[in-house]
Amino acid sequence: MQKFTFFIISSVTALLLYFGLDSISSISEEDSAENAGELLEYDAVSDGINSVLYDASGSISYTLQARRQYHFKDQTSELLEPFIRLFRDGKSHWNIVAERGYLAPQNGDSNLQEGTIELSGDVEIYSLDDFGNRTVLSTEFLTIDPANETMQTDQPVAMHTPNIQQRAIGMFAQLDGDEILFIRNGEGRYEIRPIP
Repeated sequence: MQKFTFFIISSVTALLLYFGLDSISSISEEDSAENAGELLEYDAVSDGINSVLYDASGSISYTLQARRQYHFKDQTSELLEPFIRLFRDGKSHWNIVAERGYLAPQNGDSNLQEGTIELSGDVEIYSLDDFGNRTVLSTEFLTIDPANETMQTDQPVAMHTPNIQQRAIGMFAQLDGDEILFIRNGEGRYEIRPIP
């Protein structure tokens, strides 16, 4: 009789634990699903995007490529592995790559021509001049305004050309005139290389 009572008590306890834990896990799964829905406010996902944006005269202003884009309901977008090419006179002049990008159109409008692009993670900006000399800028964060042809950062930045090595904290660049202003703590080295 004692064994039978022990068996019944053990069985009832096991059943209560099973149904109690099952209901707790189903509540947790429902909460997780609701929280995920709140966190994932995007309305579209695109793989392998390739956008071409034109200026008022119909010339290519810039192109934007990315491995993946998440478009959110507030008209912002997140990009994975973005690649931006800025054009001048029909030719690619500045090329920019990064790990991630964030598009923030002005006034909630989805028109990319009027917004800014924030890039982060191993941002590299490079250009070739008419003689094939390469200029490379690197930083961890960069904001680009394609409509005004500017880019800026408040993070450490390094610039390398065939003759110049420059480091600073913060930078502002006016791309249509190839003017780069380093903000503070600048240090650099200029080296004349012999012509072969």
